[in-house]
Amino acid sequence: MGWRRWNGEQLKVLVNYAKREAVRKTCHTILEAAEQEVPHDEGTLMRSGEVLMAPEGSAEGAIVFGGGVGTGQPVIPYAIRWHETEANFQKGRKRFYLKDPLNKLGPVILNKSLELEVRKLL
Repeated sequence: MGWRRWNGEQLKVLVNYAKREAVRKTCHTILEAAEQEVPHDEGTLMRSGEVLMAPEGSAEGAIVFGGGVGTGQPVIPYAIRWHETEANFQKGRKRFYLKDPLNKLGPVILNKSLELEVRKLL
């Protein structure tokens, strides 16, 4: 899309949409990685993972495990305990199942996603 004349309001809307899409894609990528690390016996905690995006087009997202208010799922009381407590997890599962993928992938994936979304505007 070429810009022949300045339209600041339209540009703001497009950039805000690009930011929101980049955050959404980043959150889903981190969620996929976290699902590979989250401890599971029956898979209840793993299946509880989801991405929640802020309303009103804001570029804010949250990755949650364990249900609770705003998720539409019942609370899984051991979600925080298994995230924070060292234990003998099996099959490559571990504690910090959300923190580690967020710190490892978050900045890189967000930068790439932002770049791709902004390129779509040009």
